[in-house]
Amino acid sequence: MNRAYLAVAVAALSYGMMDAGDIDPVLQEIERNNLELKALRSENRASVLDMKGENSLEAPSVEYSPFFRNGVSGVASSELVVSQEFDFPTLYAARNKSVKLQQEALDYEYQAARRNVLLTAKQKCFDLVMLDHMRGVLDERMANADELLVMYEKKFAEGGATSIELNRIKMERMDLQAELLQNETLRKKTVQELSLLNGEQPLSVGSLYYPEIKAVESIEALRKEIVDNDAGVHAAEASVALSQQEIRVNKQGWIPKLSVGYRRNTDMSEASNGFLVGASFPIFSNRNKVKASRAKHAAAQLNLDNTRLQVESEAEQQLQELQRLHKAIGIYDLDLLRQSLLLLKKAVMAGSMSLVDYYTEADRIYQKWQTYLTLENQYHNLWATLNRNSL
Repeated sequence: MNRAYLAVAVAALSYGMMDAGDIDPVLQEIERNNLELKALRSENRASVLDMKGENSLEAPSVEYSPFFRNGVSGVASSELVVSQEFDFPTLYAARNKSVKLQQEALDYEYQAARRNVLLTAKQKCFDLVMLDHMRGVLDERMANADELLVMYEKKFAEGGATSIELNRIKMERMDLQAELLQNETLRKKTVQELSLLNGEQPLSVGSLYYPEIKAVESIEALRKEIVDNDAGVHAAEASVALSQQEIRVNKQGWIPKLSVGYRRNTDMSEASNGFLVGASFPIFSNRNKVKASRAKHAAAQLNLDNTRLQVESEAEQQLQELQRLHKAIGIYDLDLLRQSLLLLKKAVMAGSMSLVDYYTEADRIYQKWQTYLTLENQYHNLWATLNRNSL
């Protein structure tokens, strides 16, 4: 791929829009209230507590055994054993490191889920921007149609216009009313989808604007940044580190468990005290744990390689698509479209252009304008996708 040529694709596009100052508060509120993220935060807290609990000392054991003998009233003798079993200290240290790595992996998984939720919300905000811009175009078309209707009703009353021309304007207004209704319906649907992302709580969404896109000096640096900062790649890397640590933990699994305690035996009025020292050898339970942990590490490494390749390939394709959109957007001259619409309106109102010709030419111009708004929306959505890890 021609990197120098691709650099043009991510040059700053200035459409006269203000900075998207209203979008960030929307995203912050969704992050607080999103049910999926709330559940994931609670699950992660529970998982961390469970992992820490598994690396704690086991509960002390207390045993009391009374013995009875013929000819003796009550307890003839008894035995009390209080013991504590524990692993070798190095194993606790290894497990503690494993807990930290597991917590890090959970954090990255949460960041990936958070990123996806906020990206979806941001793109829906961009859809609202596009719908508002299209609403502006439709309102302008409706205002022109109303103005023409007043003029042609007057002409029709004076015999200077036909009923066909008058009906043409009325049908145009009917079509515009239908498009306005569809635009409003789509906007309400998008706001409802944002509300769902916000935990079904209402959102205050006013006039939103596209953010300003800064020029990128190096496409290669951008591509590397996308891959290096990807939350999915970080989560996969954390899984590899965790699986490596699990191998170290399981390699120490052969070390015997130790137990110490206190023992007291009584026989009638006499008592004896002593200590209890023991060990248990995990000869069978640890037989395949090291092999299993090595297999998990190999799988985690393959998953990391695959995730990195997918992110790199996706970033490359998205940069190419960004180039295409940039070129397509650059084709449109909005000033020319506005000027052409104004000239057409002046011509039809002056009587130098027929109403049919006016609508034929105006429809073509408005279609180009709406195509431009769609491309603009796709461009900003794609740019948000490329920068999703910075959300």
